[in-house]
Amino acid sequence: MRLSVIGIGPGDAGYLLPIARQALADADIIIGYHYYFRFVEHLLKPGAQCIGKELSEEEARAVLAVESCTAGKHVAVISSGDAGVYAMASLVYEYASKQNRQDIALSSIPGISAFQAAAARLGAPIGHDFCTISLSDLMTPWTTIEKRIHAAAIGDFVTSLYNPRSKQRHWQLSRLKEIFLQHRSPETPVAIVRQVARPEEHIQLTTLGELDVTLVDMFCLVMIGNSQTYRFNNFLVTPRGYLSRKPHTGEEIQQESFRQIRLQLKRDELSPADQWAVIRCIHSTADFEYEQLYYATEGALEQWHEYLAGGGTVITDVTMVQSGITKAFTSKYGVAVKCYLNDERVLALAAAENITRSQAGIRLAIQEHPDALYVIGNAPTALLEICDQYQQGNCRPIGVVAAPVGFVNVLESKFKMKYLPDIPSVIIEGRKGGSNVAAAIVNAAFTILEQVQ
Repeated sequence: MRLSVIGIGPGDAGYLLPIARQALADADIIIGYHYYFRFVEHLLKPGAQCIGKELSEEEARAVLAVESCTAGKHVAVISSGDAGVYAMASLVYEYASKQNRQDIALSSIPGISAFQAAAARLGAPIGHDFCTISLSDLMTPWTTIEKRIHAAAIGDFVTSLYNPRSKQRHWQLSRLKEIFLQHRSPETPVAIVRQVARPEEHIQLTTLGELDVTLVDMFCLVMIGNSQTYRFNNFLVTPRGYLSRKPHTGEEIQQESFRQIRLQLKRDELSPADQWAVIRCIHSTADFEYEQLYYATEGALEQWHEYLAGGGTVITDVTMVQSGITKAFTSKYGVAVKCYLNDERVLALAAAENITRSQAGIRLAIQEHPDALYVIGNAPTALLEICDQYQQGNCRPIGVVAAPVGFVNVLESKFKMKYLPDIPSVIIEGRKGGSNVAAAIVNAAFTILEQVQ
């Protein structure tokens, strides 16, 4: 005994697969929604028994199909579209398993689903990841359906809606629209496809914001594009990828990284220049906490850009900061980047004054370049030295990047710098920082015009 669950496609005879035609021609008993027989009755063998049921009697059809299986008989259950998509296959297999009918030779015959036929009519809307959601809560709790709606909207899936709206279930589609508009543009393309692949077929293209839910009924399939979907004539096109091609050159990868970082920023009070510096800090560390740790006096980066564009001097506390400042930028503007840490005078000065080598290097630098841009990415003692020298009137830097990292004196040095008057500064608050972060801020100052304009 055989039991076949057959998808007969959306209605057009051309959409009925040859394997389905063969199974229908061999069936002795055919069970289905009575409306569907109009599409297949000419394919049945003489004497085949047709048992029609109402649309709401899906479970009764499954029970009848299993119980009609007797020796030598081939029973077929027909479903529109694909029998495995919101249709009879799951009910038939579930009932057969519960009855432990291992004597039945079960098989599923695929069909072209309504969303596939609709997609073909629309051109290329499902070229990227897509999903289908049934809005019928007759057998699925609405709370579960709504979770799936949120997931589809957040995940940016092209979404096909089955059972979108009926006289009794008229609000579900409105709720879905409300949820999708939280995550998709109102301009997102939407198609209402009614009676697809049947003589009464009608297609209306609209947008998510303009979607009129009253135009939708149970004979419709609604397809919502993703963030990349666009309209071309009377077609919908969803590109195969989110980018025409993945970035592969160093410059392309860097720019795509900047783009992704920018999308996740939260501080809207930052100036465009400061936001750019934050992006550079995050890019060098992959740590989004730097957005919250970033502090800058107003206009510091813009002032530094003018200074550097005029061929200024940058003093760093350690050679790692010096190395991290992009050579192409310094060469372009004729900027000198100096680090005194390994100057032959440093060891003697540090020993004589009982100070660290970093302090000694900064002290020597201030003697020769009291107005330079000072960039501290490692040693808090170097930052404290700048503060002390400024208070003694020995220097007036064009600015200070204060990003020492660590534990001892780190917080104190940053607080001391923050509350000094009249020094343009960028400070990475807390214990984080480092040479790469300090260098990233200087690189941001070099490039703010090309990124901010």
